[in-house]
Amino acid sequence: MSSWPADLIPAGASGWEQKACAWLLDRCPSEFRTYEIFRTHPAALGYVATFQLEHQVEAIRDAYRSARTNSQLAPEALNELLSTLEHEGARLALELSSALVVIEALNASKAKNPLGF
Repeated sequence: MSSWPADLIPAGASGWEQKACAWLLDRCPSEFRTYEIFRTHPAALGYVATFQLEHQVEAIRDAYRSARTNSQLAPEALNELLSTLEHEGARLALELSSALVVIEALNASKAKNPLGF
């Protein structure tokens, strides 16, 4: 289920596009803030943020699948690791779903106002 992020003002509110871009940047490596393209082209930011989140979800899934055979942890630590990976995987999947909704809203806003925010 896709839903608007609870920590982001609603689409259409004053200044929401800038806050949405900042929200997306928060889901990316901090270095992304240094690149002008991600501040001036929300579509580029959305593309890369989606890609980033998709790969984070897949990395957590890979870690979960291989933890029993590759982690060499004691059983109690392994159980804690698996529980943590489950939690993080669910959190990241929700972040990805929310990011897709935000990107869709940004794209719709851009289509209505092609000269920018």
